[in-house]
Amino acid sequence: MNSFQDNNTKDDQEARVFRHPDPVADEALNWFLKLQEDASENQRKQFSAWFNTSERHRQEFTRLEEIWGASAFKKAVRELKTFSARRPATETHPRKAFRRLVGIAAAFTLMVGATQFSDWWIYLQADYTTQSAQMRQISLPDGSSMLMNSETAVALDFEGTQRRVHVLRGEAYFDVLYDAQRPFQVTGGYGEVTVLGTAFSVLTSKTEDRVVLERGRVELTRANDADTARELKPGELSRISSKGIGESTEINPAEVLAWREGRLVLEDVPLSKAVEEIERYYNSSIFITSSALRDIRVSGYFKTDNLVEAIETLTLAAGAKLYRLPTGIYFMN
Repeated sequence: MNSFQDNNTKDDQEARVFRHPDPVADEALNWFLKLQEDASENQRKQFSAWFNTSERHRQEFTRLEEIWGASAFKKAVRELKTFSARRPATETHPRKAFRRLVGIAAAFTLMVGATQFSDWWIYLQADYTTQSAQMRQISLPDGSSMLMNSETAVALDFEGTQRRVHVLRGEAYFDVLYDAQRPFQVTGGYGEVTVLGTAFSVLTSKTEDRVVLERGRVELTRANDADTARELKPGELSRISSKGIGESTEINPAEVLAWREGRLVLEDVPLSKAVEEIERYYNSSIFITSSALRDIRVSGYFKTDNLVEAIETLTLAAGAKLYRLPTGIYFMN
């Protein structure tokens, strides 16, 4: 047992309900959490001695600093603070509780790597999820219905007068019951949709939220900016990004929302975008190895239960060659 690990107080031990299976990583995590608080001069001297004992100590502590600086982890910590603040009054040590939660998150990230942390955090928050090539129909607490597309995660908040759904990842279609006293709100990564009773879908991605209105009326706003409100009409599509709310465009909802019937409709989109859509339903990866192919425009109507045909058809349309590995991974070149 390393001598520097014996400096844990009783509170430290209670707060550290999760321990990393690697003793050195666990020591690094313990020191890191201590230094986030008001460490004493003696503790800082002890940390310095631990840090300089071996290269492995320095590597593990540096990894934690890199994780702490990652944008996904910063977002998680902000939300953990909110979660901790909302805990019942029976929690006698809120600071210790918060430290426990951050410790679990950081320890998990040490094991899986920072690149997987974002997905882990999304699914930890979610009330409902779907996997690749899966759809899921959910009856919401107010009687409204939600149909989740492939690779989607959502969180619900129906406490009191709230009717709120947060689309954390992917796409969901909503058929909302009318209630003038309780507006129905759906948030994505960039904006918010507010309705009374209507049918629409919200798709959230790394760069934007896309809203499609089938019937009724909805109001779009950017996150935390009510002054940007804009109304969408039936048969219109709009996108919300960090740059603002885009102009609405007329679309055919039956085509854009064809995924509800197990169909994938691609209308004059770059091959890279088409592949991105297919991968949501195809339980493997498709790589475009030639940059010249990525922007070629393609179109097609496909069944989501027969995507091999879609891959082959789009490859032919783009004038490319297709290679398939035994694992099911495709390469377009």
